Amino acid sequence: MRSILILSLGAILLSSLVSRTDAQQQQCNGYAELCAKTYNNVAFATTHNSYANTPPGGLVTNQNKDILTQLNDGVRAFMLDAYNAPSGDPNEIQLCHTNCTMLDGGPLSETLQQIKTFMDANPNEVITILWENSQKLTPAHFQAVYAVAGMDKYSHTQPAGSAAWPTLAQMISSGKRLVNFIDNGADATVPWLMPEYTFIFETPWYVVKGTPYPCTVDRPKDQRKQMYVLNHFIYGQLKMGDQIIDIPQSGAASQTNGPDLVSHADSCRTTFKQIPSFIAVDFYDKGSLFQVVARANGVKPINQITNSKSNGAGSSSDSNSKSGSGGSAAVNKIVNKNILGAIAVAGGFGAMLL
Repeated sequence: MRSILILSLGAILLSSLVSRTDAQQQQCNGYAELCAKTYNNVAFATTHNSYANTPPGGLVTNQNKDILTQLNDGVRAFMLDAYNAPSGDPNEIQLCHTNCTMLDGGPLSETLQQIKTFMDANPNEVITILWENSQKLTPAHFQAVYAVAGMDKYSHTQPAGSAAWPTLAQMISSGKRLVNFIDNGADATVPWLMPEYTFIFETPWYVVKGTPYPCTVDRPKDQRKQMYVLNHFIYGQLKMGDQIIDIPQSGAASQTNGPDLVSHADSCRTTFKQIPSFIAVDFYDKGSLFQVVARANGVKPINQITNSKSNGAGSSSDSNSKSGSGGSAAVNKIVNKNILGAIAVAGGFGAMLL
């Protein structure tokens, strides 16, 4: 009897130690320390216009690398713009900025497939998509594209009246680890496509190079929420006749995403008395985005930018240039050429209002 008791106690102790070791070894978005934190108390590295990385060096691009590379580098939240597919396909959405002639990031179905492939291979990662719905596409439209890609099964639903978000560990355990917010058009028919401004406020998104980075509530007006987007990117202004064109400032990215980002994040954290949930930048591979996110989360930075070349310059993302990311590369080159021609007519880059 004594031997049986000793063996039983030993088994219980061993089981407890194994469970404790498993808990200690679990990582959520790369860190064991984040597993016990609720979703709304975690900062996520975020890219602005995440799909806008072609043509390489284009005047209106916002990123140097494609979304798959961004995922591998540690980006965990993506700002995407939804447009009707030029083909008219009701089961497709196009990722465009301003319009699909100016910048076409390809079909959403291809981007969702990339994200799904990453999530399938990385079961401890929680991902967020922040949708801008300029053309007011219906939730059913999003549902159709997500369902084909198999992404609806990953999508988390947070009740609008619920103050308590799950922890990252709980989201990972449930399998519901893709969070989708949309700036307008959400309704109860697709509950996982959640109204952004019910949960989130944003700092001003439009900052001209050389002006201060604000820590004020821009959207929705004067309404604080559980989380906020720290919009941190700048534009130069190009005058073409009577028009002003806003140009993302890739040449300033190391400063913008370095010392300026550190200062902006610290200032807004003090002002709002909460960490920024989504730290959104252009050209994320320049500067200190991951260090700033780690600091907000109270952990040591582990993310390192991959050595892969930027899209269109021989990277693994070149395979996408035939379809998703570069499906409209020819159009983008024409637009780029037209803008450059207008610059020449206007008297060169001296027309930039910086």
